[in-house]
Amino acid sequence: MLDGVYIFLQSGVVSYEKLLTPTLTPSKARNLVNELIGVHILESRGGDSTTVVIDNYAVEWRRDNSLGFVVVAIYGSVLRGKLTYLGGLLDKVVKKWRKFIEVGGEPEPEKVTTEWEPVLSRMLRDAEASSLKSKFEGGGDDRGRAGENPNSNSTNRASKESKGGKGKKAAASSNPNKKLSKNQAAALDFSGENLSEDQMLQDAKDTFMPDEGEVAGWDEEDEEYSDDEGEKEGGGGGWGLGLKNMLSQVTGNRVLTEADLGPVLTTLQQTLVSKNVASEIAADICTSVRSSLVGKKMSTFSTVKATVLPALELALERVMTPRQPIDILRDCVAKRETRSNSPYTIVFVGINGVGKSTSLAKTAYYLKQNGCKPLIAACDTFRSGAVEQLNVHAKCLDVPLFQKGYSKDPSSVAKAAISKAKEDGNDVVLVDTAGRMQNNVPLMTALNKLIVQNKPDAVIFVCEALVGNDGVSQLQMFSQALSSSSSKTGVDGVILTKFDTVSDKVGSAVTLSHVTGVPVIFVGVGQKYNHLKRLSTRAVVKSLFKD
Repeated sequence: MLDGVYIFLQSGVVSYEKLLTPTLTPSKARNLVNELIGVHILESRGGDSTTVVIDNYAVEWRRDNSLGFVVVAIYGSVLRGKLTYLGGLLDKVVKKWRKFIEVGGEPEPEKVTTEWEPVLSRMLRDAEASSLKSKFEGGGDDRGRAGENPNSNSTNRASKESKGGKGKKAAASSNPNKKLSKNQAAALDFSGENLSEDQMLQDAKDTFMPDEGEVAGWDEEDEEYSDDEGEKEGGGGGWGLGLKNMLSQVTGNRVLTEADLGPVLTTLQQTLVSKNVASEIAADICTSVRSSLVGKKMSTFSTVKATVLPALELALERVMTPRQPIDILRDCVAKRETRSNSPYTIVFVGINGVGKSTSLAKTAYYLKQNGCKPLIAACDTFRSGAVEQLNVHAKCLDVPLFQKGYSKDPSSVAKAAISKAKEDGNDVVLVDTAGRMQNNVPLMTALNKLIVQNKPDAVIFVCEALVGNDGVSQLQMFSQALSSSSSKTGVDGVILTKFDTVSDKVGSAVTLSHVTGVPVIFVGVGQKYNHLKRLSTRAVVKSLFKD
């Protein structure tokens, strides 16, 4: 069984990553890939496929020199030479990915998730199923043995074919505005000739639908602070060890003074700033901690924790408290109970490629699970594949999709979708919009038009947690552009995507909430529909002081 699959450009930029088992952590996988690139691939002098062992993991790759990307499979080194299907599988992945990027170049993250993810999942299942079948029937040979290439000339031949060689369709144009030929359109069919619509839908469901019995992120309880966190020395101390190291100076049998706390609070402020908390907010938090500790005797570290942790939570809660709180489920139910014929309308906005459509689908799942009847409105009428992407989500969720195709006025499509929801009894409309840069005046004006004409109940800004404090600038400019509407004051809430990848750099979320006054409604912590969590102060404290 594979532990992970990576696809990256030869420059080192990761185009796709997929962890398949919990034993391979994201940080471990990145370390393996980094060593593969820096030590093995860059120093390679021959061959386009090979296998190496790094820290008890076998790492096998295929390289496509024609388009400059590398496909990597990671699995336990004890399985090296035993995964007889892997060689052929990697060759297939190379061919499929080549088709995937030939038309439009390096794809956006959302397109990778909705269109590529189901295809890869099916290839993995089919390969493993075929391997099992071969074992039971006594068939098969060693041509696909890990570390060997069953078709040593496949990459070179593919390179020639992609340049127009015999037996290969001509490479598609990289101009996204040019109308595709039939051959180019066929190149985008990654599903396989024998893959039915039902099978494609099942692949998408396997990718996005929660596992049976899995608890939704928004229903998970925050873990209590463990009594032994911070007590362990060495490598496994977790967040508590970082806090202990910082505050160990203030334990003892004396009453603490401001002079005693000076060096500690300086270190505390520096730590917060290093985790992307804005300096003025870090200073505010330190002031709260000072007021909690001055005049008290801290005989043990447990006493310090019992005093400092509540102070930290209180300070964070204060700086993260929004000017106008929002609860979309509560507000949706409240509007429905007023017997209003108008559905609760939410518009999702943000820059390109941050996960707006996926976040919209997660929100639809959340609302449906809590008794609402959502309708999805496809108002991104510019980006190729946007409507089809939403259609996949709508079918997985079993919710209606309203769409008018492409090159239509998004404001008119949204208005028609709201009318359709009224007719059909849907109590919430989720409006997808095209991604746009915050400083693009014409596109921001068009978005403002959609807001003015349709008067949504909420505007949600979707932003990558990875962007750090740049997200503050993005949000401020979106809010400013939309606040000119007489019916809106800008953005009402934020969803931070890829929050599970930011490690301890969680401070940008604190800064974003405090500076803009806009609440973080949810954070995305995975790709499945139930991978949405509320941002709690306790989770923030643990992340900030992770050692």
